[in-house]
Amino acid sequence: MGNFDQLIEAAIEHLRGRLLARGWSSTEIGELSGRIESLNFPGLLAVLGTGKKRSGLLGAELLRAAAQDAAFEAFVDEGLEPGTVQYVLEEVLRRHVSLSELSVRESEGDKNKQELFEKGVSALARRSGLALSLDQTERIALLLAEGEFYRDIGSATAATLSTVRGLPLAVAEDIRWSPRAVRLLFALMRDLRGTPVSAWKVFAELRGGHLDDPPAVLTHTLRTLYATASIAAISEMIRTLLAKDNETFRLAVVLYARSGGIPIEDADLDVLRDSAFNRDDPDLGPTLARAIERLEGHLGRNFLIGALERL
Repeated sequence: MGNFDQLIEAAIEHLRGRLLARGWSSTEIGELSGRIESLNFPGLLAVLGTGKKRSGLLGAELLRAAAQDAAFEAFVDEGLEPGTVQYVLEEVLRRHVSLSELSVRESEGDKNKQELFEKGVSALARRSGLALSLDQTERIALLLAEGEFYRDIGSATAATLSTVRGLPLAVAEDIRWSPRAVRLLFALMRDLRGTPVSAWKVFAELRGGHLDDPPAVLTHTLRTLYATASIAAISEMIRTLLAKDNETFRLAVVLYARSGGIPIEDADLDVLRDSAFNRDDPDLGPTLARAIERLEGHLGRNFLIGALERL
């Protein structure tokens, strides 16, 4: 995706050199590089943000324990089964099935299904050492339940934008009357097809770098913005997503990472934000190399590829 892809490619090239020097074979490096290249955006952030320590449960063990907690804490008349909660968590967080597309026998409708998922997310957060309010749990669960979140940077931002109102859009700040503007208008028309909202109206708001109440999940629009934005604008946008006041996105990444077996804490995202995504000179290479070295230490080389495949 334009300049963002260039950042990733440069980081992987840096990593290859580091791994060769540490005795990795060309086959091992090629397999690892392929997995990194195919990571979705929150998965990439999870890997880049890998912390120094491995604490608490991770992966399948974490999901199983959270499911048991959620079932135990439910009201008796709910008759909540741990297996049902675990199934929902695994389908959404590990297999990236949108909650709206998930069939759950015990659920009579989308409202009950959402409540079931929220109970699982709340238990997952507590098992991960996070104390969430009811409002935080609802917003994080809403974002994690959206299939767009588990795709590329444009899709993940679009899903976040529809969940977190008033998110500043650094990638939209330098829109001018140019081929870029024309591409953006076409993308808006595609996203807004079937709605009463005017693409011109949303375009005008985007030129101001702010969209307080997005009328739809603007996936094609955000992809177009990232495809044409400068590296500085992309870096600033990622810094905005990882900012402390954007807890919904930050904690969604943490819960997703830990569910996939990647040891990461909320504080690790502060380090990532201030190191790799420097607006003036973003450089993911050293951060990626350090993260892979930590993952190898936490999981072992033989299990590293498997961990990346689960993201």
